[in-house]
Amino acid sequence: MAISKITFLEEDAYQLENDRFKATLIPGQGSNLISLFDKENQQELLRTPKTRQEYMERRMLYGTPVLFPPNRIEDARFEFEGREYHLEMNRTKENVHIHGFVHDKQWKVTEQNNEENYIITEINSADYKEILQQFPHEFVLRMKISLTETGLKQQLFIKNLSELDMPAGLGYHTTFFFPIAQSQLSINIHEKWELNQRHLPTGKMLKVENTDEFKNGILLKGKQLDDVYPMLDRSATILHPEFGLKLNYTVSDNFKHWVLFTSSGTEDFLAIEPYSWVTNAPNLDLPAEKTGMLSIKSNQEVEFHTEIKVNKL
Repeated sequence: MAISKITFLEEDAYQLENDRFKATLIPGQGSNLISLFDKENQQELLRTPKTRQEYMERRMLYGTPVLFPPNRIEDARFEFEGREYHLEMNRTKENVHIHGFVHDKQWKVTEQNNEENYIITEINSADYKEILQQFPHEFVLRMKISLTETGLKQQLFIKNLSELDMPAGLGYHTTFFFPIAQSQLSINIHEKWELNQRHLPTGKMLKVENTDEFKNGILLKGKQLDDVYPMLDRSATILHPEFGLKLNYTVSDNFKHWVLFTSSGTEDFLAIEPYSWVTNAPNLDLPAEKTGMLSIKSNQEVEFHTEIKVNKL
């Protein structure tokens, strides 16, 4: 077991390694877990860029970008407990804020443990005036990445350091290497949120017609997915017959929704994105039990965790 400081994509990065896996984390890119490499099978499990240029062109589609909050906020504004929040309008073609405040910021490395093979990074909103200008709460996100014998655990702690209740939504844009013509996805989904032309939920639910195919293992070649599904189970499975591998991606109970994204359905990747709240949750006139809307009290800390386990088929 070892943790070493390396250069990756022309940035300072940290590599965790054991007998089976190598994991690479880039604190300066939103603490993105950018790589999980299976040494036994000589196979990258996440979608990992080969060059910095490749990464910068589509940053959200590599590794595990941290989304706080996840996805889109309609008109880049919402109200919460009588307060109005105005976020950065960073996708003008849809008139939305997208992907939150922390995925492109520098996080600090606060702890390394070679014996137990974990690293902890954190970000404090007070260090970034551009965050406080649009989201006037001091908060800390603390992330622990632990390499295991079967894969990797990712824990994220959100602590509200402000005096007011804080609205909170968390997601990961976890993008797996996924040979589109061979690999399969197995996931239990029955409904999806109807989305309008701006990719915002209307509040209506639609039936997923091919639920059995998704549950038993579906090929995604040619399928253009960019949809949001209420979670029935807290796990999704990728089957790689070509490599003889099965990946189980499991998440904690406070994640409530999946997003599946394949872009054109012709590229060798699949984003399986767990969200605590649905896209645009603060603007939906629906119960928090349905949207996943979360309020964190002053000095309260909330933990989320995910795990990738790798097994043989």
